Amino acid sequence: VQNHFPVRIWICVSFNFNLDKVLEQIKRDTLPVVVGENGCSTTQEFIEHRLKCKRFLLVLDDIWQFTDVDDWKKLLLILNKSQEKGSMILVTTRFQEIAKKVRAIGNSIQLNGLEPEEFRKLFLSYVFDDGQCPRNKLHLLDKIMEKLKGS
Repeated sequence: VQNHFPVRIWICVSFNFNLDKVLEQIKRDTLPVVVGENGCSTTQEFIEHRLKCKRFLLVLDDIWQFTDVDDWKKLLLILNKSQEKGSMILVTTRFQEIAKKVRAIGNSIQLNGLEPEEFRKLFLSYVFDDGQCPRNKLHLLDKIMEKLKGS
């Protein structure tokens, strides 16, 4: 990944996709400064200039809410000005509706959580060094694992 994508940006979007915040973080994560960007006056222009000749990987992680599809289209317009082929945008979400909205280009893959027994083993190994839960905490751990749905 590091060899293929000189610029790697990971943004945890969470509750609300806000184009201005996403653009600011992309600008911040695309440092160092590039020669000739002094003439750029907007965040959008900085990003376009910095990514113009670079292949990038942008991960927009865990989008929960997407109120303005036009903001998504604006982001794609800005990022598509890169002249370098092979850049990639990866979006993760828990909601099928959001996946449908952002699936303008490319594929959508729906991932499910681990099988219950495998998840239980993994979870317990992270929580307890020996993987064994005290009997008086089993009910609490079962509730937590149920809410996590194998993720």
